Amino acid sequence: MTQPIDRILDANLNRAREGLRVGEEIARLVLEDATLQAAFKAVRHGITAAEKRLGGAALLQSRSADRDPGSRPQPRLENRRTDWPDLAQANLRRAEEALRVLEEVAKLRSTEASAKFKATRFKAYVLEQRLAVGLLAGGKRWKRANR
Repeated sequence: MTQPIDRILDANLNRAREGLRVGEEIARLVLEDATLQAAFKAVRHGITAAEKRLGGAALLQSRSADRDPGSRPQPRLENRRTDWPDLAQANLRRAEEALRVLEEVAKLRSTEASAKFKATRFKAYVLEQRLAVGLLAGGKRWKRANR
């Protein structure tokens, strides 16, 4: 039987990795910053390592994306991004929020995994700042005209 905790963990693991992956791609292909890209990749891989402490296969089996009310079309505001900094911020904030959920819900299964998610959340805060600084340093170069 699918447990709500498994669904919450699975959804937020995916959300965190996806948001970080967008940041990683911006670091790699927009900023062309291999060091920052590698830092994003390391954080993503850290999430996967913590996932193993929570029963990775059971989490995947609990997935029911076809019935998830959160998979419905989103408000138009959420579907719009104005520039690279806006895109980066939206995705990194989503990842940070997911990491907070993981930190809290993981306490029901593994305090060790919860602590790992907390540490990862703080790493994501640093990565968000580094990415924003890199994008803002580019000034107008990263605005709408650069699409």
